[in-house]
Amino acid sequence: MKTAILITARLKSTRLPLKVLKPIMGRPMLEHLVNRLKRAKRPQGIILCTSTLCQDDPLAEQAARYPGVEVFRGDPDDVLLRLAHAAETFGVNTIVSCTADNPFVDPEYVDFLVEFHLNGAYDYSRTEGMPFGTFSYALRRDAIVRACEIKATSDTEVWGGYFTETGEFSCGVLRVTDPAIAWPELRLTVDTPEDFELATQIIQELSASGVPFGLREIVQLCRNRPDLVRLNKHIVQKAGAPTVLKKGG
Repeated sequence: MKTAILITARLKSTRLPLKVLKPIMGRPMLEHLVNRLKRAKRPQGIILCTSTLCQDDPLAEQAARYPGVEVFRGDPDDVLLRLAHAAETFGVNTIVSCTADNPFVDPEYVDFLVEFHLNGAYDYSRTEGMPFGTFSYALRRDAIVRACEIKATSDTEVWGGYFTETGEFSCGVLRVTDPAIAWPELRLTVDTPEDFELATQIIQELSASGVPFGLREIVQLCRNRPDLVRLNKHIVQKAGAPTVLKKGG
């Protein structure tokens, strides 16, 4: 049974244009995420899932330069369908889903989540308690296919509700209580210039030693530097489209 990380990414951002390819210390933000995810041990591959639109050509070209990273191009708006088709194309049965907006997705908890997901035989699994933007999701391919069958919209950029709100799927929650990591109010996603500034300062500060750093080091830095946390504390996360089901779906 193949497990792979599927990174969804587009270049359509309006609040921070081309954010995924914006450089931090001379490398695109995407590259920092890819290098971090390569430290996860349970997945057997990484697939960048973007759209077929020419707007996203630079993203696909950039990802294709990374050794060990595959590229899949699919539906621009229907993220669930894109994930389903990517998993089918590459023979992936267990999907670890994350987005390129989140350069600090934690590889250690990718492994913990895969183990939790497979041991519980869940359709959909998530973590609870980690900083916002550092978590991932685990899904069975068959569950994503079923979600595509019951949804009544092609806008699935935010898709968690199709698993948690419909009663169709078995869902697991891996609760994170380790005080060295648990800080759900800490915003580590990148959607605005303020978010990008925080990510840049974290990477610059923690890369100085030349040793790969993990989520524990990030959280410790932010606890010691409240000035960093204040950079994006006022940012409000955009709401996603509602879960819409077919009648009788």
